[in-house]
Amino acid sequence: MDGNLDAVVIGGGITGAGVVRDLALRGLRCVLLEKGRAGRQTTAASTHLIHGGLRYLLYDRLTTQTTCWDSGNIVRIAKGLPTRLPIVWPVYRGHKHGLETVETLLESYDSMQPMKLGRPHLRLSAEETLRLIPALAPDGLLGSLIFDEWWVDPVGLVNANLDSARKNGAEIRENAKVASFNRDGAAVTGVTLEDGSTIRSRLVINASGPWVERIADLAGLKVPMRLQRGTHLVYPPLDMLKVSGVPLGLLLEAEGGDRYVFVVPLGNETFVGPTDIPFNGDPDELKPTEDEVAYLYRSAKRYLPLPERRTGTVIGARPILGQAGSEKLLSREYEVVDHEARDRVSGFITIAGGKLSDFRLMAQDAGDLSSRKLGKGGPCRTHLERFDGSSVGEIPYYAPPPRALKKFLRRHPRLRELHALGHLGWQFAGHFGRKALGGCPSATLDDFKKNYGDA
Repeated sequence: MDGNLDAVVIGGGITGAGVVRDLALRGLRCVLLEKGRAGRQTTAASTHLIHGGLRYLLYDRLTTQTTCWDSGNIVRIAKGLPTRLPIVWPVYRGHKHGLETVETLLESYDSMQPMKLGRPHLRLSAEETLRLIPALAPDGLLGSLIFDEWWVDPVGLVNANLDSARKNGAEIRENAKVASFNRDGAAVTGVTLEDGSTIRSRLVINASGPWVERIADLAGLKVPMRLQRGTHLVYPPLDMLKVSGVPLGLLLEAEGGDRYVFVVPLGNETFVGPTDIPFNGDPDELKPTEDEVAYLYRSAKRYLPLPERRTGTVIGARPILGQAGSEKLLSREYEVVDHEARDRVSGFITIAGGKLSDFRLMAQDAGDLSSRKLGKGGPCRTHLERFDGSSVGEIPYYAPPPRALKKFLRRHPRLRELHALGHLGWQFAGHFGRKALGGCPSATLDDFKKNYGDA
């Protein structure tokens, strides 16, 4: 690409791929730089789910609402890539959350499912649960709840974004590691790569996931992050997790009762995990520990005859915004940092935090800021146009959560938790009212087949 660029995007994971597509669809001249192979690091190490964030309803309701909304956009633009995955949440005697609490949570989630093209939950008795998954441990089983999410090949999703960006004029460079920033006084004017070549641009956008803080350091700036190490065990396909040809996922209370682990079928593999452990090291040097592997194996083995032998492990670092509070209350929100407004360094933007399920919205916000700063570029089109260039058609309207409230609650994690629990309290009261009137019927295996026969 000849001449000065409008923007350089650093990072070829799902965030950077979404940003470069957004910019290209606006008609901006841009290049993406990835130090390795696009999508093969943090994004590939995810649980492969486009989901609303069910567990965030316990402490971060507005993030669940936002992510459900953008999950729907992603499913529409990525037509043919995501696959509906029913997930079974078995509840046992002695679990931290009983059947009524779990169903209350899923009833609350049901109100957001239409945003992500999801379906209402089902409740199964212990007997019907074992008809569904005969291999599941029967002792102490009280029943189960079933909800659905979307699973996707994350590397394929990254490549689809990049292909769309290329078709709209962007350049994608792999194995291109940034060594330093070019400056003109307080302004960032481009980057220098490790091979000594330089690229001039009016904007540089740091979209490097777990490396966001390190890239900001190169510019002499601070973007505090709080990385969480996540490990998955990898197994071959498990025939026990199929019903009439429909793959099933599981959400299992982990050993100790403080976390949950997924068992997710992914085509020719099955992932078990993830862990969620604070990590302060170099994201390039992540390695699973024996304790993590043993914890995941024991957690899943309590419920399933999981083979002892696995095909491998996958590990990545979740790029979570720096914030106070315990791990279980960490918000998965994202932030677009305008370094000119915050640090008086022009020409530099950071997009940090977030996750696979809201990458498109992250890109939209970064693109909106970029267009304002450049004084050029059309409106966002990433939700209107599929990766193949066709129109998504009519999009239902859902009111977004108030930005001011989201920002306030992110700064006050305890208030954010109380806000979420307040909603669930009302939901819990309504659940027992409906139950008293016979309005919470149990489903059967046949109901499951009717609901997910076309999954």
